[in-house]
Amino acid sequence: MHAVVLTHGDVDGITSGAIGLLAFPGADLYFTRPSQIHADLYRVARDRPDVVSVSDIALNTMRFDDIIRALSRFPRETSIHWTDHHPMAAKYKRRLSQRVEMFHQIGPCAAELMYRKFADRLPEHALRLALYGAIADYCDNTPFVRRHFEDFDKRTLYLEAGLLVQALQEIDYRRESKDLTWELTLGIEPSSMNNIVNLAMKATRVEHEVFRYVQSHARKVGPVGYVLDMPVHGYRGKSAKFAAYFTDSMIGISARSSEDEVDVSIRRRNSKIDLNRLLSRVISSFTNAQGGGHPAACGASMKRSDFPRFLQLIADEVAAQSS
Repeated sequence: MHAVVLTHGDVDGITSGAIGLLAFPGADLYFTRPSQIHADLYRVARDRPDVVSVSDIALNTMRFDDIIRALSRFPRETSIHWTDHHPMAAKYKRRLSQRVEMFHQIGPCAAELMYRKFADRLPEHALRLALYGAIADYCDNTPFVRRHFEDFDKRTLYLEAGLLVQALQEIDYRRESKDLTWELTLGIEPSSMNNIVNLAMKATRVEHEVFRYVQSHARKVGPVGYVLDMPVHGYRGKSAKFAAYFTDSMIGISARSSEDEVDVSIRRRNSKIDLNRLLSRVISSFTNAQGGGHPAACGASMKRSDFPRFLQLIADEVAAQSS
């Protein structure tokens, strides 16, 4: 049987991908993301696999027609599993479900969903992978997670998950993350991987520097704090949180600009504003901009010249919702 696992490159993606590899032994592993899933599906379809598992990939609605066309390239005999926890409009879910075996639920992380879907074919250590993904993705308060926390000392689970979260700040997901995923399928704990422990400690030291940098450089627009072009790459979600904290804002944004584009990470603080919905409304005002994510965490990209107006529109939306 020829199987392919396509998954995201963060901890939830890596752990859900590892569970996919355990469910389909011998599968090929590829990392993908919402902006490129359509192209990766086209590429995988050429090999006519028997099984494809897609996990932890938010649906890029701007590329939805491309995704459908890519799915149509697979033989009808190919079994395609789509497992995700990002918000998804009912019309897209219905259309995807015509071709894929959909398991979609908001609240749990993708790794939990993968474990629940394939539990009857998984080894014992796959449960810990699901719990690492839940901790890393702030999805650790579901009934499933709370129940299984009783099976372990959850402080140890948080330590192991924390090592993964920190180490991934310093890992190139296209290379080292694949090796990490395979190690996890073998049941090796992160604390037993010397390279992961060392990288996690390095990342923690860098994070303290990022914290101090954001403290000095964060700026505020209305109820939104932001930091632009930190001198270190990565740490975007963390620096967005720090920007909200240091400016006493409800929303934090960390942005990095290139010649003609800006990528942003958005996080909320002491707020129940649904960032995914907020971003969906704002992003529609811009040509060639795209973004999405979760109610508490989102990302987007846009033309560099659009960033000031984007920032102001986000601030206006947040102010309107909190008034």
